[in-house]
Amino acid sequence: MTPVLSIPEVFLATLAGARQVVISTLAYAVAFIVAFAAMVWGAEALPETTAGSLGFLILVTVAMAAYCLFSAAIYRRLVPHSGSLATATWKLVLAWILIFVIAAILATAIVLFFSLIGSSLGVVSGEAGQGITDMTAQMRENGTFYPLSVLFMLTLLGVFWFGVRMMLFGVATAARGAVHVFRTWAWTKGYALPMAAGALVFVVVPVIVFGYAADGLTRALPLAENTALQAGLAAMFQVPAAWLGHAYATAIYTRIAPPDPASA
Repeated sequence: MTPVLSIPEVFLATLAGARQVVISTLAYAVAFIVAFAAMVWGAEALPETTAGSLGFLILVTVAMAAYCLFSAAIYRRLVPHSGSLATATWKLVLAWILIFVIAAILATAIVLFFSLIGSSLGVVSGEAGQGITDMTAQMRENGTFYPLSVLFMLTLLGVFWFGVRMMLFGVATAARGAVHVFRTWAWTKGYALPMAAGALVFVVVPVIVFGYAADGLTRALPLAENTALQAGLAAMFQVPAAWLGHAYATAIYTRIAPPDPASA
């Protein structure tokens, strides 16, 4: 029998889960904030040499590992799991690499699609350095602005739908100790609409709200010349959004994911 998602029940479980992980994962959150700030510092401070590039690559790897450690700690606090935290973190790193590859392929396809559509509709830059305002005016004049706007909105909806369908890959990977990306696609079939509602409430809105809050505080403080502190502040403000988003994913996972064959 196909499980039924009760949106009020999922919402309450998400809030309860977010409260549950705040204290227990705070140290991992701090580690991620520091690693992210260090990565941004490295992008600006390290020299453009082979050694500098290697150092920056190491900082990127550390930041990614710190985020996956933070994620794994949240997931394993909320769902039954197998294996060690180190294993779950490593598997999450591999899963995210696969997601990045998929995202790069999709982004390339979208850019090529809009380039071809734009060219076929006559949206071309006639002069070097032509700005976005000039391009918009050109599209309005030749009647291509609204068709391209509709296509762009449909593409955004498609990307959002794809993200919702892939939402369980992280919690499944951390809980089951093995990379789960494509397998979770089948689990979310038929649940995209209710999952999208929760994703807006617990992922999209918190990210935007906390992002604006971090930006406002950054402008109010004398941080204009310190990009590392700006990045650390931005990451710190996104931690509550991460708690909510991860708790939401686990609330969905515990209700629709099939039993783990490895634990049977």
